[in-house]
Amino acid sequence: MRLFTGGILTETNTFSPLPTGLASFELDPPSNSLRDLVAACCKERQWTHLSGLIADAHPGSAIARTAYETLRDRLLDQVKAALPLDIVLLDLHGGMVAQGYDDCEGDLLMRIRAIVGDECVVGARLDPHSQFSDDMVRPSDLLCFFKENPHTDISQRAKDLLRLAIDTAKKRIRPVISTFDCRMADVFQTNREPMQSFVNRLREMEGKNGILDISLVHGFRRADTPLMGTHMVVITDNDPELGEKLAEELGMEVFAMRGNAAQPVVPLDEAVTLAMATEGPTILADLADNPGGGAPGDSTYIFNAVRTAGARRIAFGYLVDPLALDYAFEAGVGAKLTMRLGGKACSLSGDPFDLAVEVKGLQHNAALTSVDVPIGRAAWLAHEEIDIVVIGVRWQTYTPDLFTQFGIDLMRKQVIIVKSGQHYHPYFHYITDDDIVVDAPGVCASDWRNMPFQRVKRTIWPFSDDPFKSDFEEP
Repeated sequence: MRLFTGGILTETNTFSPLPTGLASFELDPPSNSLRDLVAACCKERQWTHLSGLIADAHPGSAIARTAYETLRDRLLDQVKAALPLDIVLLDLHGGMVAQGYDDCEGDLLMRIRAIVGDECVVGARLDPHSQFSDDMVRPSDLLCFFKENPHTDISQRAKDLLRLAIDTAKKRIRPVISTFDCRMADVFQTNREPMQSFVNRLREMEGKNGILDISLVHGFRRADTPLMGTHMVVITDNDPELGEKLAEELGMEVFAMRGNAAQPVVPLDEAVTLAMATEGPTILADLADNPGGGAPGDSTYIFNAVRTAGARRIAFGYLVDPLALDYAFEAGVGAKLTMRLGGKACSLSGDPFDLAVEVKGLQHNAALTSVDVPIGRAAWLAHEEIDIVVIGVRWQTYTPDLFTQFGIDLMRKQVIIVKSGQHYHPYFHYITDDDIVVDAPGVCASDWRNMPFQRVKRTIWPFSDDPFKSDFEEP
């Protein structure tokens, strides 16, 4: 058999001030779990693996049209050159928007199907923070979204997709995709109830009674597109009636969870008061300035608030400030200087702060080793018992790695400020149970209803209290 892998991935926050052009994409990264799994499988079975473009960009604003079309056309040319193909497996995000394209994934999948023909198996692994469309479903045999949020099952979903694709190519199964529109937009964290039990039940259903795979598409609430919303996806073995019935049943269960499936956010003033009432450490998660949602990563609201409240033992990171990083590297380890930090990217970044710091450490090739993410240059700046880790490449604080690699003892801090909304949970939980997601100003502010949406359907919850009564008729 001949198997092709490739992909274009980014999550688009249409309200982000950060441009996404061709230079924003990392091309053909050394490690990709779907590509590497398929390559190993083909080697073992003496099949042919053809590896195409994989392009991955950190979340930002809508992709420049020429950038998307350039990457798309390169990938399509590679598919054409690889014909004939038995299986095409794509690594996609699902939440990718380009200028002139609300639905990049649908556009790409439709074009690939037109190239490979009806007999080739076409499937994709996707992030659940995805937009969702008929143009994604029609050309696809398989759409497998991560089940976990935070995303701890990325490799497992690659295995699920490959297994189902091989079974389809060998005519052991005939997958049919059924969907249900939950008419809502919300946050669903699967490391807490009620979602934890719900996802476990989905897994128990799979592989029985003709049910091949089940995914919840959470949707991405910071994209101003008519496709934004939550959907249930059920793949059956040639049983669309079962798939449609189960997708609706499960989708209505999800709708019943609305407003209760995420860790509550705490207003900034209240969060600071709670943190100051403990000896520490208390984690304050800056949801509103999460680079993983398209934010700049340089806002200062939480740091300025805890300092004003009298906190002295603070770890703050990773602060995205390329100018400060340049200064630190120019000055060198041991240098003492006054720096103006943060508050540079946009009006929602807050006021910068001036601090007399010592450059305590520099890394030229820093990495979040726990999640295999290269960061590039990083600097450790210290002022008394305040430790700040500054980076130049925008990335959310997934793990404590850069703190610990520099020798910063997080257990001795009263406050740990992280630039993340939820993905830090699996990696910071050993430090403390005092963990607060903070409602502060920023590009990814928690009350997303206040964003200047122009194109989102207003007949979804929470814009509509009972969207199923309206039958999508605008008021």
